[in-house]
Amino acid sequence: MAKGKSVFADLQGLPTSMGAGEIYKQLKPISKGVDLPASQSDREIKKKFDTEPMSITTDGFTIFASLKGASEAEKKGVNGGVPAERTPKTYFKFTVGETPTYSFYFGPDAPSYNFLSDTMAVTAIYINQKDNQVNINFNDEDAQVVIKNGKMSMPNFANEQGTNGFVAQKAMNTAVGNFPPLLMSVAPYNAGNVLFYSKALADPSKMATAVKELNDTGAGLYFWDATTAEVYMSPQSFTFDEALDKAILLPPSFDFDSADTLDTTTSYIRFNCVIENASLRTNNYTGYDKQDPSILMTTLQFPGDESLLAPMGTSDEGTEAACGLEAPEGRVLKSIKPVIAGATVQQVKLEFHDGSFCIFPDAETGLFTATDKETGQELQGRVENLIVADGKWKEAHAEEVANRIERNINASLTVMDDGKAMTSAIAWRTNNPSQLKVIVPTDEGTKLITIPLKEA
Repeated sequence: MAKGKSVFADLQGLPTSMGAGEIYKQLKPISKGVDLPASQSDREIKKKFDTEPMSITTDGFTIFASLKGASEAEKKGVNGGVPAERTPKTYFKFTVGETPTYSFYFGPDAPSYNFLSDTMAVTAIYINQKDNQVNINFNDEDAQVVIKNGKMSMPNFANEQGTNGFVAQKAMNTAVGNFPPLLMSVAPYNAGNVLFYSKALADPSKMATAVKELNDTGAGLYFWDATTAEVYMSPQSFTFDEALDKAILLPPSFDFDSADTLDTTTSYIRFNCVIENASLRTNNYTGYDKQDPSILMTTLQFPGDESLLAPMGTSDEGTEAACGLEAPEGRVLKSIKPVIAGATVQQVKLEFHDGSFCIFPDAETGLFTATDKETGQELQGRVENLIVADGKWKEAHAEEVANRIERNINASLTVMDDGKAMTSAIAWRTNNPSQLKVIVPTDEGTKLITIPLKEA
């Protein structure tokens, strides 16, 4: 029994001392002190893993699983003829890079025992949330543990012959009672007990006697109800490793209500929008740069680009919306709230006068998405180099707009004068009938003029 109980274990409803069941005398702890399985967390797993399996091979990643003892079957005397609950509720610990263990309670003095031989180590843990399935793989492929829909099995390891010291038994209706599917193992798990058990199974009529002989040596069998499996894992399970945290979890959620509002008289938000899909750009935001046509990237800033862009976000009614799409000029963007960690801007919340708001970059994808108000086209790109820039935003925005125009000018089709484009209209002649068509700029955009031509 543990000398010091874990208050946290009590709060989670986990045992802090030995309950019903037996610890066979041969069982010698390989360690003492069992930490609690990860449970509550304020983090969230990325939505893509709702349907996409996770494959974790990072050393140290840990999950727990539990099985209840087959108490009703044991009370019938099926475990060595002893009519009592012999198998405690068992908590299995699977850690990548380590031999799996089990324990019966939690706390600083709780003992752990080898579930398999000490040459066995976990190599990978696969988690499929969609199918409610967890696979634990070992350096011996046959030893795989599968937990699916609340049932634990060892498909290639636990057989009727007990070859590896494990037996899987299907549900049975017998004269002495109905038994659920069972998973059974020798305890402690060692070569001698495995051999003894497998030989005993060769003659089922002598099984009870054989188990009694096993008991006489201080060893025995544990009978688990295979249908009572429970997996203990939460987003907290992934936070011990920075790379794993980033790959599996969404960034920590921020309290924008308590965030400071940016003083736009002296600073503004600026970032690079890297367009990875060429179809997700607009006539105003092409991302093209003749100096480097290999990448599509446009620099955006707020305040400034809300005049042409309606960022995708949430309306005042809680639905998805293009923020500020219909807002009148001069009353589009209401406030900017950046979340800053050290010198890095983590996320930005844009609040609009129409009651909508946009938070970017997207916590899962890292993207910024907006609708071009002038063309109706969609702009989407990965957010890079997100900063709070010092200076006057109007001046900075005017300079950036001029840069965009310059980067998009085709010199071969444009009349230039002292580095400035002089071309403002396009004209061409048609045949059948002979006409002169002219596209000219207007306050509303452009206008096509058709002029009929007559022979002299």
